[in-house]
Amino acid sequence: MYYSVDEHICVATSDSPLGPFIQEVKLPVLEENGIDNSLFIDDNGQAYISFVRFNNGNNIWIAEMEPDLKTIRESTLSFCIKAEARWERDMSIVTEGSFIVKHNGLYYMIYSANDYQSQNYGTGYATAQHPLGPWIKYEGNPVFQKPDNLVGVGHSAIFADKEGNLKMVFHAHNSQREIHPRLMYITNVTFSSDTPAVMHIGGDIIKALEKK
Repeated sequence: MYYSVDEHICVATSDSPLGPFIQEVKLPVLEENGIDNSLFIDDNGQAYISFVRFNNGNNIWIAEMEPDLKTIRESTLSFCIKAEARWERDMSIVTEGSFIVKHNGLYYMIYSANDYQSQNYGTGYATAQHPLGPWIKYEGNPVFQKPDNLVGVGHSAIFADKEGNLKMVFHAHNSQREIHPRLMYITNVTFSSDTPAVMHIGGDIIKALEKK
C-alpha cells in the first residue's frame, strides 16, 4: 500500500488486502518531498512509480521500482509532465494525480491539473512509448472537465469492472458553491479505433459513495 505522510512517499505491506498494513522501515522511500504516488506494473513485471515532485510547481515524475516494490531506483528518475497550458495553471502551477494504463502497446498517463479548489480542475492525458517517457500530452486536453453539473473533477484512477469495461473513479467538489466535503464518482473510459487510439472519458456518471 502506497501512501503519503507529511508530503513524503511511504509504503506498507500486509499478508492480506484487508490488513493490517505495517511500514517495516519507518522512513519514506524517497528523502525529498513527494505526493500522489501511483504504481504501474508493465507486462514484463517491471514496476514503476509515478508521483509529484515539488520543483517550480507540482510536476509529475516516474521511476523504476526494485523487485521488492519498496525501493525506488533513483538513477531512473525521469521527468514526465508539468503545467504549461492555460487550463492547467489558472490558479496554481499544478499537474498531479497520475495513473498509467497500457493500450495496444502505448502507455497512457491520465493526470489532473490546476488547483483542486478551482472549478476548472480537470483531467488530461499524455502518451509514451515507454513508461520512462518521453511523455507527450494529448492535443485535445482537457478530456474531462466540468462534466454535467460537476466542477473540480480530477485526481483519477482507472479500473476494470466485472465485465472488463474500463471505468475511472474521480472526486469532484461538493457543489458549484462548496468545495468540501468532496464527493467520489465513477465514469467510463473507452479507446477509439484510431492508431494511435484516442482515450475518451465520460458518460454515465454515477456516485461511487453516498453521503451519510
